[in-house]
Amino acid sequence: MQRNSAAFASVVVVLAGCGGSSQTPASTVTSTVQITRTVTATATPPATAPKTIMETDGMYRVGIDIEPGTYRSGGKSEDRADCFWARLNSLNENDAIANGMSAGPQEVTVKASDRAFYTHHCQAWRKV
Repeated sequence: MQRNSAAFASVVVVLAGCGGSSQTPASTVTSTVQITRTVTATATPPATAPKTIMETDGMYRVGIDIEPGTYRSGGKSEDRADCFWARLNSLNENDAIANGMSAGPQEVTVKASDRAFYTHHCQAWRKV
C-alpha cells in the first residue's frame, strides 16, 4: 500500500502545479507610422513637326528638322563670298550626295532618302 500512496501523492503534487495562474495577460502595443512617398515623372515634350524654313547655317536632319521637298535661297548671306549647300548621306558634311556653291539664288530638292541637308553662308531656305 505504500507504493500506491506514493503514486497517489505524486499525482496530487503534479495536479496542484497545473492549477490556474494568477499572472496578468501580456499587453499589446499598436504603433502607427505615416509613410510619404514622392514619385517624380519627367514628361517628354511633344515632338515638333519638321520645318519648311532653314533660317541659319547648319545641318538639318531630313524628316526630323526639315521636310523633304524643293527649297530656294536668295543666295549668299550679306558680306559673304558664296552660299554653300550639300545633300548628305550621313551627318558628316563631307558625305555629300550633291552640293553647290554660288553667290546668286539657288534651288535644291531635298529627297526623303537624304539623311541631312547642310547650308553655310546662305540666306534663308524656304520650301516652295
